[in-house]
Amino acid sequence: MSVIRNGVILLVYLVIIICLYLFLSSPFDTLMSNFDDIDSTLSDSHIEAGTSLNRTVFDMMFAGLILVPIIWFVLWCFSREPDWRYRE
Repeated sequence: MSVIRNGVILLVYLVIIICLYLFLSSPFDTLMSNFDDIDSTLSDSHIEAGTSLNRTVFDMMFAGLILVPIIWFVLWCFSREPDWRYRE
């Protein structure tokens, strides 16, 4: 396969993932902020800890969606096919 074609596919994928993050992060942050505003005196600390953990997981999920294909692409580019030295 061509490195250029796979590089273009990777760039298109990254643009899609970054656009998804930009479109989904604002509603997700609004949702988590609304959970923080719940007036429940018995569980305020648990709700705040849970929402901050959810935000961290959301960000790490998108970071993984970006980093894993980049690492795979770099490893694929620098991998070599074995030389079997067939003789005819």
